[in-house]
Amino acid sequence: MAFISYFLFSMLASRLLLSSSPVEAAPKDALVTSLPGFNGAFPSKHYSGYVTIDSATPKHLFYYFVESERNPLKDPLVLWLNGGPGCSSFDGFIYEHGPFNFEAPKKQGELPILHLNPSSWSKVSNIIYLDSPSGVGFSYPNLPTGDLQTASDTHAFLLKWLEQYPEFQANPFYISGESYAGIYVPTLASEVDEGIKGGIKPKINFKGYMVGNGVCESKFDGNNAYVPFVHGMGLISESVFKASNKTRLT
Repeated sequence: MAFISYFLFSMLASRLLLSSSPVEAAPKDALVTSLPGFNGAFPSKHYSGYVTIDSATPKHLFYYFVESERNPLKDPLVLWLNGGPGCSSFDGFIYEHGPFNFEAPKKQGELPILHLNPSSWSKVSNIIYLDSPSGVGFSYPNLPTGDLQTASDTHAFLLKWLEQYPEFQANPFYISGESYAGIYVPTLASEVDEGIKGGIKPKINFKGYMVGNGVCESKFDGNNAYVPFVHGMGLISESVFKASNKTRLT
């Protein structure tokens, strides 16, 4: 995580260059055209900034948005949430499916070197990397919260984000994440679905969600999941599996 912190500090400390005439309706100060450690043109447009959620104490949620390299106005719009709880979604941006591969600096104090990632999800989709809930990553302030409150805040973020980026309101929308996002994603999906049924605008063109390595429920995810997993991987015999299955759920 020190690598992530070092990169993000360098990114924000560096002055971001802005395009003089962005075509989209996005906030003018959100367009990112350079990042420390990367030389060359981005394969698609990048945006970053804060969306403020109005509440008793305003919450400022940080996002980094990568347009699709294929057809931004037609390709799916995907929200990515890392788990934790408390893990910045830059973890997915840096180590998993973001637009860059990161080569660690050779010497202390040097910037990491960025290369284009040939397997980036942005090859076929628009992706919002969101630091959620408030207090995670660059989102602030750090306030007490819970899973339902996080879903409500993220839903409010999406509605305001789509107001700022109206050209993406018609895109098919998917919620995705990993680990504790096994909680974040379904609760947010339910919140979004209820909002659609209630006629909340802008209407989100919600199509589905994806969860990888998701946390679901502590009893099932713990001891009760290990035995079926090792059996499915062929690491224990059928007889051992059947014997263990008699006591596994008790």
